[in-house]
Amino acid sequence: MPSPEEFSCTCDTGLGWVFGCSRTGAAHIRARRPCEDAYALWSGSSGAQPCIAFAVADGHGNPRHDQSRTGAALAVDAAINELVAFHRSYADGNIPRQQFRAGFKTDLPRRATRRWRELVMQDEGRRMLPPIPILLADEQYQHFTRYGTTLIAALIVNDSILLGQIGDGDLVLVKPDGSIEFPLPCDPILAGNETHSLSSPDAHLLWRTTTLDRGEGGILLAATDGISDSFNGAESEEFSIFVHSLVDRIRTYGTEAVAAAMAGWLDRYSAVASGDDMTLVWACINPEEVQPKGPETDTTVSAREGW
Repeated sequence: MPSPEEFSCTCDTGLGWVFGCSRTGAAHIRARRPCEDAYALWSGSSGAQPCIAFAVADGHGNPRHDQSRTGAALAVDAAINELVAFHRSYADGNIPRQQFRAGFKTDLPRRATRRWRELVMQDEGRRMLPPIPILLADEQYQHFTRYGTTLIAALIVNDSILLGQIGDGDLVLVKPDGSIEFPLPCDPILAGNETHSLSSPDAHLLWRTTTLDRGEGGILLAATDGISDSFNGAESEEFSIFVHSLVDRIRTYGTEAVAAAMAGWLDRYSAVASGDDMTLVWACINPEEVQPKGPETDTTVSAREGW
């Protein structure tokens, strides 16, 4: 996991670029608490099939979740490993697109949740943490509660953008024409500061997933809620202005210049607004390449010639 004092990037020349930046919140600095956000980026390929994967997590950060900073780091690790493994398993088998997308929706929540729980149990056993008084109906989940965190995961491949999320945080897609889309709107059953968590007993059922055509590409942003809380929520006009401003700067000054300035911007938003930790990952997704059609052939002749 990158340090909160750093930003990082990765890319695939065919798919685009992805950048990330995480900052300790002003309130956390005053209270001498660490950043409880985490993110991870990955790019590579399986055979001839490239992909970009990224994940963002926000540890719950209260005494009941005293290991949530580690929980967030383990969450992005689990997500990246499962996204890459999922992509490889389908790419190597040359699976049709619809089956690939359907498999993502059914498999990722189960696989990422299971992997996170395995990492949590390994971490707890390795560090031999002292118990804390948490009263739960099912004592098994006391272990996971200490590491409670949200998680956003994204996989970008040749023709598709695949997204999954449990808990709060924001995913925003800005299309080339400037229009904004929220691929995974907020869960309607949640209210106020409530959020789902990887530590919930039925966490694999609480994920929201969607699949999109890569199409003309665009800019995909994933952020912990400290950012949208600084702009009166993700549905507010202020947040929309922030998103459009960020996209305009990327197009005007380039992705690397914006990435280099991002830490200072997030520090300022935290200082004057929410005070929370802030993590932002944004992917500049290239348009899908349309394969040119070859010259027309006479299929009858081709068949006779044994093609």
